[in-house]
Amino acid sequence: MSGIQPQCEGNGPSAVEASGSDIDDFLWNFGSWLTDEDEYSDIIISTRIRLARNLKGYRFPNRASNAELREVLQQVRRTCQECESLKNGTYVDIEKLSEWDCKYFVERRLASPQLIENAYPSLLIIASRESLSIMVNEEDHLRIQCLEAGFRIDRAWEKISQVDDELEEGLTFSYSDRFGYLTACPTNLGTGLRVSIFVHLPALSFRSETQSVIQQLPTSEIAVRGFYGEGTESIGNVFQISNQLTLGRTEKSVVERLRWTANKLVELEREARARLLKEKETKVEDAVFRALGVLRHARIMSSLEAMDLLSLLRLGLELGMISDISRVAINQLMVLIQPAHLQKIYSKGLDADERDIVRAEFIRQNLWMEN
Repeated sequence: MSGIQPQCEGNGPSAVEASGSDIDDFLWNFGSWLTDEDEYSDIIISTRIRLARNLKGYRFPNRASNAELREVLQQVRRTCQECESLKNGTYVDIEKLSEWDCKYFVERRLASPQLIENAYPSLLIIASRESLSIMVNEEDHLRIQCLEAGFRIDRAWEKISQVDDELEEGLTFSYSDRFGYLTACPTNLGTGLRVSIFVHLPALSFRSETQSVIQQLPTSEIAVRGFYGEGTESIGNVFQISNQLTLGRTEKSVVERLRWTANKLVELEREARARLLKEKETKVEDAVFRALGVLRHARIMSSLEAMDLLSLLRLGLELGMISDISRVAINQLMVLIQPAHLQKIYSKGLDADERDIVRAEFIRQNLWMEN
């Protein structure tokens, strides 16, 4: 199957301002990073480019008053509504959302944990197909990001450059001839550019080589983070790899460093997969089909267990051991089984134990295969 089939219908929010009820319409309208693929998608799930920007004349969010931050919100909202890149965009007032609605946007990778946890007046702006989003008053006044499927780094760069240019027509950003764009964190000074890839490395993990490979990366230039970014752990053998510094680096050099790192990780993971088939095929096959059996029949399942099992299932698919399910469907399942998504799918408050039960149920309903 090509993807997870919705249990309810939705056409996506059409209003400019989104309330909690409108957010339900996002659920089955997957962004392009969850529906598209390229030649790297067996390993690189998605590529993200993010720009940090601050408005001239206003203190950074951690120093500004609420009155200042509301002025920032008004200026950014007014300018974004004039941007062609954000035409028909959705505007989400974080202060008006429930805790689960906020967590939903983190799970969808449209917002950071910091945005929903801070106490600032803040806004999330989402373009069509979730390819562009802007966090307003996170660590910086603006965190602009573009998310693309696979390793479409050039497409992401083209899109984010366009929206950055459009925003500069209506906003004046804090900039220094000496330091470049001024940001709340010194590591973002200069270009304010962060390029990251969302990679799945199950074969390296199966061979207990993940940490040794990560340690080979230039830690002064490359950061390795978990499933939800900074301060989070890897789950399901999925890592977020990004550039570490921006000061003194050109935009081109940052992009090229990540391109080299991505190609290296793809090379090493594919080599590890080939060695698994040659040296441990039966062991891997056993692990894959055990994972499939649990996923098809379990009645209780935590998110961590589900992610580990889906990671094995994805590896089995890439090695040709299973079929009748697509990579896209597995990617979507990895998102849909997260806690906030389950709250939305089942439209009721669930405690942790209840979520483990409905998670197993949801996987059984959506993991139909011939094998």
